Amino acid sequence: MAEEKTAAARHSADYRAREKAKAEKLGIEDVTITMPAGIKKALTAELKRHGYKQVQELWQDMALSWIAQDPEERARRLERPDAPAFYISPKLARQFDAASAAELKRFPGDEVIPPDQLHQK
Repeated sequence: MAEEKTAAARHSADYRAREKAKAEKLGIEDVTITMPAGIKKALTAELKRHGYKQVQELWQDMALSWIAQDPEERARRLERPDAPAFYISPKLARQFDAASAAELKRFPGDEVIPPDQLHQK
């Protein structure tokens, strides 16, 4: 037999339903953004520096500022010829070197020998 919800549970469910209906009526939707911790830390600092109380305010202001720009300016800002496609940190390079050395120990003879050194052995 199904248990009857408590008054508090019914109230909570009704509240969530009202909030969801209100958000739908206003055209509000939740957006989840995944970002590196360093960027989040920098955004938090900017929140404080510029007097924002909530990160949502900052995102909305940035979006409105972005939309207000003419299309050519938005396109110019999206072009980042100076930005590499990816960045290899020194730590990542060391990890790669260590993993490569471990693989070469497991499978000797797989070393890459440059063509100019082929006949020197």
